[in-house]
Amino acid sequence: MIRERIADGTYAPGERVPSVLQLEEEFGIAGVTAQKVHRGLRAEGLIHTQPGLGSFVSGRIGDEPPKMVSPRSKWEQIADVVRSRILSGEYPPRHLVSEVRLEQEFGVARMTVRKVTAALREEGLITTTPGMGSFVSLNLPTEPGEGSDEA
Repeated sequence: MIRERIADGTYAPGERVPSVLQLEEEFGIAGVTAQKVHRGLRAEGLIHTQPGLGSFVSGRIGDEPPKMVSPRSKWEQIADVVRSRILSGEYPPRHLVSEVRLEQEFGVARMTVRKVTAALREEGLITTTPGMGSFVSLNLPTEPGEGSDEA
């Protein structure tokens, strides 16, 4: 039914689809079955889930499937986002790159965020002061991996 609703436009791309609990209520199915519905739609590329926000339509049946890029781990994807924010100036020099905020924003574990900060530190984009946190470097490298303002 959900697949049909996506195909006929009832649920448009970017629109939220019913949650697992809503599927249970609407169709009178078990939670495990409702979870399988979501899992199947994700596997087909029809929906994507944003932790803490819900599941949303990615496309419609018959649309060209999304182009698959070499799979990148979650920490690499988050590092790309933070790197972009630093290089665009959204995160200016001395801006706190809070592990807690990254955990909450991306819905990931502390170890995942620590991989992000380690990679950005290695690139010279952030410096970490024990007990204080990680901050955008004062002297950003002009090429990735070039220099750092750490002592």
